Amino acid sequence: MNHFETPDPSCPATLVGRWMNMFGHHARLTPPRTAVISGGRSLSYGELDARSNQLANHLLAHGHGRGMFVGLGLHRSAELPIALLGILKSGAAYVPLDPAYPAARIDQMIVSAKLESVVTNRELAGQFPAVHTLLIDDAAASSSDAPDLAMGINDLIYAIFTSGSTGQPKAASVYHRGFANLLDWYVGELRLGPDDRTLVISSPSFDLTQKNFYAPLITGGTLILDDCQTYNITRISALIRDHGVTLLNCTPSAFYPLVDAAARDGYAALASLRFAVLGGEPISVARLRAWLEHPSCHAEVVNSYGPTECTDICTFHRLHRGNLDDFHFVPLGREIPHVQVSIRNESLATLTVGEIGELCISGAGLGGGYLNDPARSAEAFTGSIYRTGDLAIRHPSGILEFRGRADHQVKVNGFRIELGEIEIALNQHPAVREAVVLASNNRLIAHLQGTAEIPALREHLATRLPTYMVPNEFHFLENFPLTPNGKVDRLALAKTKVLAAANIVSGASMETKILALWSEVLGFPAADATANFFDLGGNSIHVAIIHVRLMEMTGRDFPITELFALPSARAIAGFLTQSGASAVSNPAQARARLAQAGFSRFRHPSNR
Repeated sequence: MNHFETPDPSCPATLVGRWMNMFGHHARLTPPRTAVISGGRSLSYGELDARSNQLANHLLAHGHGRGMFVGLGLHRSAELPIALLGILKSGAAYVPLDPAYPAARIDQMIVSAKLESVVTNRELAGQFPAVHTLLIDDAAASSSDAPDLAMGINDLIYAIFTSGSTGQPKAASVYHRGFANLLDWYVGELRLGPDDRTLVISSPSFDLTQKNFYAPLITGGTLILDDCQTYNITRISALIRDHGVTLLNCTPSAFYPLVDAAARDGYAALASLRFAVLGGEPISVARLRAWLEHPSCHAEVVNSYGPTECTDICTFHRLHRGNLDDFHFVPLGREIPHVQVSIRNESLATLTVGEIGELCISGAGLGGGYLNDPARSAEAFTGSIYRTGDLAIRHPSGILEFRGRADHQVKVNGFRIELGEIEIALNQHPAVREAVVLASNNRLIAHLQGTAEIPALREHLATRLPTYMVPNEFHFLENFPLTPNGKVDRLALAKTKVLAAANIVSGASMETKILALWSEVLGFPAADATANFFDLGGNSIHVAIIHVRLMEMTGRDFPITELFALPSARAIAGFLTQSGASAVSNPAQARARLAQAGFSRFRHPSNR
């Protein structure tokens, strides 16, 4: 199971297990102190400790323990940290399984990871029919005494599924030693303590989420979980303001709308923040400058970089009002302690300062490879280094600069995606002769040969891929441009002209205003008033931005769920021009839209 068996001597063994003892220390010292807040529920340190002990003993009684993997099938809720700590206290490792994923995808992940059980609750148990479910509530009868188990430096703590170029997702595993090293750096670098409140809005299946579950709990702070499964600017801003949140970690795409919305009130909603830790995609200083330079801002932005395979963060750079213009780019920064980064050529020879090459990682953060897949592990892990596929350059000052990808793996809205996986899924449709998928302006564009109908393609992909991997656009061509050696010319394909959409609405009607707003938010012309916003590539973050703008434009206050249930500009215009209540007549349709565009899908599991 483990790809590497020899501990990295640069990572102190004392870090492993120490962080769990730190949580136990706070549970014993201040048991009534609030540890977790989610929705209308809260858990004290004493309650969290006791209930996680019960689950750990429940797992052990069912034959799960050290050296085993257990699935984790929960949304963000107060039950989630109980499940996480309970699995780890049993000695087992966990594999997050997003309940919002298509059933076929979940089954594929369960088989790939060879999971025997999934920890979940009664509400979600039906999402995992292919495996035995262990319900958190059933653990209440077990002992609340802590199991007498210890974690070893070579034990695995979790495995996160990432997109796979072969059409099969792969589960990247992480060692306790690497995660302990990450936590030690994280809480020390950000000086986290009992007064800090960490808000988690990202998916339990996203690698950047993991450290944020534990960092507040080992420092006596408070973990706040947004239990809403859709991204809502107003709600998240209120959580930050009402709970005095000091730390938020998410993708830049998820953070920018919060900054834009806060600008209308002098950034008061973000005044409590000390750190916004951003990762998963490049940061735009232009999107953050006004906030960082505003007198009400007391925060720094941390640009964090690292692949799932190497324990989330390998390098970091802190941005604040005093250094925004120090570089013409946002640096990847420098390595965290006990992690080494080198720039190498195709032969893996180390390059000198100033030369562009592949960024390779070694040291404490190096993971255990892909579960049950030694062949793909061997491709990515060469000796004691991991090849990221990212191009970078090291400046004379030691600062690292990102220079793009060396292959067809891309980042879209913070997700790491293998375009080949989408192409394989498209080619499985009987009416598709050939498919090539490209990424442009944070959008996935499928170029196809064949006779398939777009709605049928979307339905086909929805059963095989997470929503974030379904292309935003589908373009049909008679032939693909080819390079001289006969391969598809992807550069030429990217320049292919596409006819403008029909059914253009004229005049300054509400439909026109909505379409103009769509165009601005999506980043390309939207002209069809009957088009489905989600089929055009809209997601829940886009909807949240449009919701705020439409309320400002019309002077009306209405719930964001209306926009999920009314996916066309024409339907939205009709609703907004009514003087009465909501035009939603089909609650089931509204729930389906919420599920389709849920932010839990936008923030995928794996990808850094």
